[in-house]
Amino acid sequence: MSQKGWIFDASRCVGCRACVVACKMENNTPTEVNYRWVYDRESGVYPNPAVAFTSMACFHCVEPACIPSCPVSAITKDADGLVLIDESLCIGCKYCMAACPYGAPQYNQVSQKVEKCTYCIARTSVGLNPACVQTCVGGALQITTDDVWGGTPPEGFEDPVRTQPAVKFL
Repeated sequence: MSQKGWIFDASRCVGCRACVVACKMENNTPTEVNYRWVYDRESGVYPNPAVAFTSMACFHCVEPACIPSCPVSAITKDADGLVLIDESLCIGCKYCMAACPYGAPQYNQVSQKVEKCTYCIARTSVGLNPACVQTCVGGALQITTDDVWGGTPPEGFEDPVRTQPAVKFL
């Protein structure tokens, strides 16, 4: 099975959040539901302060914690390694939200279901990039299927050994 994933180059991310806006527009999510978000990390002291940004979304983990947590088997992995939620099966119990160490599953108050990034499967299935990648002005986000994950995760990132997130940090 192939495994699609992300490449994130922090040196190219300017924190503009275009990826977040593109994701919201593509998926028409309510205000409180975010499939992608950007963390700001400040460091240093005057006269040398610094800020770094990390764009986060579902990492479509090789060993996702959300799948075994779902009591109705609404979460599955497809042939490309994408972790998907079948909304028709989801009962909104939020167990997957508790299991995911990255905060990817989001509860939608309107539908009373849990949702998350789908890697823009409607776009990628016809050869287009996910909306967040297409819109990233700095080229910090890329997609990959090379199964080479790792790099140096940002400070505070959950230990990746358990879930093997499909993301490479540059």
